[in-house]
Amino acid sequence: MLQYSVKTLGCKVNQVDSLYIAEALEELGLQRVTGGEPAEVCIINTCTVTARTDTQCRQMIRRAVRDNPGAHVIVTGCYAEVDPAAVMAIPGVSRVLGNQEKRFAKEILARDLIPIQDGQTPEKRTPSPDENEGIHGDTERLVHGSGGRSRAFVRVQDGCHAACAYCIVPVARGPVKSEDPVQVVKQVRMFTDLGFPEIVLSGIHLGAYGLDRHEKQGLVNLLRRLIRISGEFRIRLSSIEPMEVCGELIDLVTEEEKICNHLHIPLQSGDDSILGRMRRPYTTVQFAELVLELREKEPLMGIGTDLIVGLHGETDESFDQTCEYVDSLPLTHFHIFPYSIRPGTEAATMEGQVESAVKKDRSARLRVRCQNKKEKFMHQMPGTMLQAVPISSPDSPDRSCRVLTSNYLEGIMTCTSGAHSGIISVKVSGFSGDKLLVNKV
Repeated sequence: MLQYSVKTLGCKVNQVDSLYIAEALEELGLQRVTGGEPAEVCIINTCTVTARTDTQCRQMIRRAVRDNPGAHVIVTGCYAEVDPAAVMAIPGVSRVLGNQEKRFAKEILARDLIPIQDGQTPEKRTPSPDENEGIHGDTERLVHGSGGRSRAFVRVQDGCHAACAYCIVPVARGPVKSEDPVQVVKQVRMFTDLGFPEIVLSGIHLGAYGLDRHEKQGLVNLLRRLIRISGEFRIRLSSIEPMEVCGELIDLVTEEEKICNHLHIPLQSGDDSILGRMRRPYTTVQFAELVLELREKEPLMGIGTDLIVGLHGETDESFDQTCEYVDSLPLTHFHIFPYSIRPGTEAATMEGQVESAVKKDRSARLRVRCQNKKEKFMHQMPGTMLQAVPISSPDSPDRSCRVLTSNYLEGIMTCTSGAHSGIISVKVSGFSGDKLLVNKV
């Protein structure tokens, strides 16, 4: 029996794509390697959000070639989509699959496996434009894995129609493509029937769900269908753009028990001049109004954001403005990225490049401020009752397990009666480092 491995870099959508590919390989009779065993088929699912990520992808590909002598190494994902020539130039790479080919992974890989099973080496190639002629993707296919027993990730959307000046993702992922809501409901119901207490809806541009079908408020309508599914479970949304958080969505997130009181809303900069250079379609005033409305309606809500540091033209003054702006808002979770030039984007040709050392210093300073804000939010939690799901089994010798609260805080709970499952009511007793200390109620 042939053995395979799958390595993934990047977002939750990429992780779901990797699950799809892994299941396709197992349906073809392959077995996933365990431990450090070599594999005959190696899949590398890449990301290209930053130059550093590109470097990590190349390192991962070379490591796969080195650690799996003679293996059929297949590279897919966003880096493979944006620069397939660079990927194919890496010695040992057998095939490049673009993001669109992922939907036909089973059929394409089946053709590649025939020579491997016969002891031959498949031709090294990138798919031709008509590679998939005659292949039809199964639009009803469901991902049966999740990467864990508490949280299942469901990809409801792919692609992006935004035109942010710094971002290469629309090139890598293509236009907006929404999954059929009937199939999303079917997959969520399958996961809830299997006992998964948390369903994470993921997408490259989640708030654009349904736009390709000319559906207004597609995400809101989808959520209303999902919360009607019977059973005890909760739904969490991945990142969503500020201008796509409408009043109806705010009501659902802050009032509906089956939807986590947590949103991740990318800000990117706290300075309006930089937001303009980024081609972000909102102002700091609009963003602040949204965050304050969410906090007013749900005082314990987790509100995360993304911040990019060092875009061309960012001065000391505009960076300081971002710091002061972030300090003024009740944000709770942060992802901070030094700006990375992406060839082919508008920002790559802008004047006013910020030196790498300056970007590194600003990022470090901003991370400290943001960590302080997260800790301040955590310090409000002792004495409160929260809903959580276990994300680890009890660890010896103290029998503690990790849980994730609805508002996206990690906690440590002592499991006196063994492992727990499902949604658990917990009371916060304190905190240790960046984790809450909680007790089951």
